[in-house]
Amino acid sequence: MGQLRYRNAIIYYMLPALVLYFTFFIIPFSRTFYYSLFEWNGFGKTTFVGMQNYVWLMQDELFLSGIGRVLQWAGLAILLKVGSGLVLANMLRRPVKGSKFFSAAFFMPVVISTAAIALMFTLIYDLDAGLLNTVLRQMGLGDWTRIWLGDKNTAFYAVIAAPIWHTIGYFFIILLAGMQNISEEIYESATIDGANAWVLFTRITIPLIWPILQICMILAITGAVKNFDYVFIMTKGGPGTSTQVPATYMYDTIFVGLKYGYGTAIAFTIFLFSLIVTLVFRKLTTIKD
Repeated sequence: MGQLRYRNAIIYYMLPALVLYFTFFIIPFSRTFYYSLFEWNGFGKTTFVGMQNYVWLMQDELFLSGIGRVLQWAGLAILLKVGSGLVLANMLRRPVKGSKFFSAAFFMPVVISTAAIALMFTLIYDLDAGLLNTVLRQMGLGDWTRIWLGDKNTAFYAVIAAPIWHTIGYFFIILLAGMQNISEEIYESATIDGANAWVLFTRITIPLIWPILQICMILAITGAVKNFDYVFIMTKGGPGTSTQVPATYMYDTIFVGLKYGYGTAIAFTIFLFSLIVTLVFRKLTTIKD
């Protein structure tokens, strides 16, 4: 049997990837932190303020409220996106008539662009011609109609409904692939022992795909924390600041408020927050042998 040996030529094959990684990640990442230590409008003279931007950020109620929103968003993403994907994947775990059609139908929204999905939901929420209000009127629930994206009480939930619906199919496909790798003999043995569908799902399916399920939940969390496009397209953080999240606040701070140093501090904090939340969640959800 042959042995694996390190060859110097390997580094030459890795070099293009390393150059790209260094150019498009390491350098921008380092410069982001560097500029976060200055008070700067992006054009004029820079003034070194050290960690003061981060001190101000920890006292910024708008940023802290945005953190609270993305945590809520992450919780709903796990419950609805990953949860729905898990249920749908379990329904199609065994091939049934039309399973290929349903798999394609569930995944189809994922291939649509974010801008198109955001525009579609904006039209659905329209007060006069929107599908949601039209259905409510037809059902005799006219009192429930409202300007969904213009009401501070509903705007945030109306916005996050778009990405949740948009990416359910993404998690469905991942989880379905994991379930189909489970040997059918395990299910057959459990069924012979008297296990019902609920026991098969909770005692066999979930434990055996738990590492995959954990990754899906982490992807849902990080997607919520760094999300920008849905909010920016649908509400731009409004009405007022009711849908403002850290990423849109960063954009407004840099490109509207011309506070480049403070804005890059927000960007770097988003990265650190996402990393910490991911590590903590992974630690809490890791099943020890």
